[in-house]
Amino acid sequence: MFIKYRLLWGGLFHKKLRLLLSVIGIIIGVSSLLLMNSFGESAKLKTLKEIETFGPEVIMVVAGSVRVHGGRAIQTEITTTLKPDDAEALRKVKGIKYLSPVFNGDAIVRYLGNNLTTIINGVNEEYILIRKFPLAEGRNFLKDEIFGYKKVAILGYKVKNQLFGNEDPMGKIILINKLPFRVIGVLAPIGIDASNADQDDQILIPWSVALSALYNVDYIRSIYLSVESLEEISFIEKQINEILLKRHKVSERNKDFQIIKAEDILEVKTQTTKLFSSLVKSISILCLLVGALGVTAIMTLSVNERKKEIGIRKALGAEDRDILLQFLMESIFITLLGGIIGVLVGVAGSLILLPLFNYPLVFPWSPILISSFLTIIFGIIAGIYPAYKATKIDPIILLRQGF
Repeated sequence: MFIKYRLLWGGLFHKKLRLLLSVIGIIIGVSSLLLMNSFGESAKLKTLKEIETFGPEVIMVVAGSVRVHGGRAIQTEITTTLKPDDAEALRKVKGIKYLSPVFNGDAIVRYLGNNLTTIINGVNEEYILIRKFPLAEGRNFLKDEIFGYKKVAILGYKVKNQLFGNEDPMGKIILINKLPFRVIGVLAPIGIDASNADQDDQILIPWSVALSALYNVDYIRSIYLSVESLEEISFIEKQINEILLKRHKVSERNKDFQIIKAEDILEVKTQTTKLFSSLVKSISILCLLVGALGVTAIMTLSVNERKKEIGIRKALGAEDRDILLQFLMESIFITLLGGIIGVLVGVAGSLILLPLFNYPLVFPWSPILISSFLTIIFGIIAGIYPAYKATKIDPIILLRQGF
């Protein structure tokens, strides 16, 4: 038994560079399989988190033309025909739970010596309820503040940290494009939503103030609303379309608005995530297969170079199963060694890359088990042909040829 193990280790480490190249091929396959699966699972969790603030009950009416690409609503044409009165007209639609006009734009924000450029969203008191935005501090807008043109603001989490740091912002005055606003609330950390917008990098103010004082316009960019029942969402969408077509005096062919359901964005985003996950899994398995083929080629070459060793062993009484087992064990050892290192590299890569790209950190056990199983299977497959070839070496012919 001791001699068998010496033969095994001696055969493996006789050509160290060849062994290293074989192991690297397996490492690349296993680590990429684990890493890509981690990215896929992380992307699913991220999408589920995005759904929390952009649920399937949400409908957006957007001014102009919009197309959904890669899970994001991209405005291709902007119009100024969507008015606050349109939003109020939609309140007559039965089944709408919350509704908010929205006007957004960039602005320079200052507090003492700190200043930054961020997104300003002019909304009403129902917008936070539609988006399910949690408050870390303070309160929501009051209806009297919306219609009373009060200059009050709710800060996104990043904006609060950049302007105030550890200082309490409640009741403090900030300047938005040189206009003073009093801080009444701070949003809890939210992150990227389904439209790929960073919801921590924004300031909410009353839409009435945004239109009249900050941007001096008479139109809005969009209307956000949520429905009471998902079963009625198609009927509500139809009613919204009919009301706005009539109000804007346009036809279906040349209408100046578009209705987008959150589920449309999420469906595209989910399909994109699934496609990405399937693609990277296929590539990773292909890499693992290529690594196994590399092991097969190297083991076959090893058999050809070790004919003398095999011939002597068979001449001394070694059976075919002993030769077969030796080369199978060598190929399995190579793939297992590469598999273990590949798992460690994949885990390390996940720890570094997932946070770097703002993905939630996950370690799916399924890919680890799959990687280990495939490594063993490919190791056995990689060793079968070389091992079989080794058993077919005739020691008599070698002895006649003098090796």
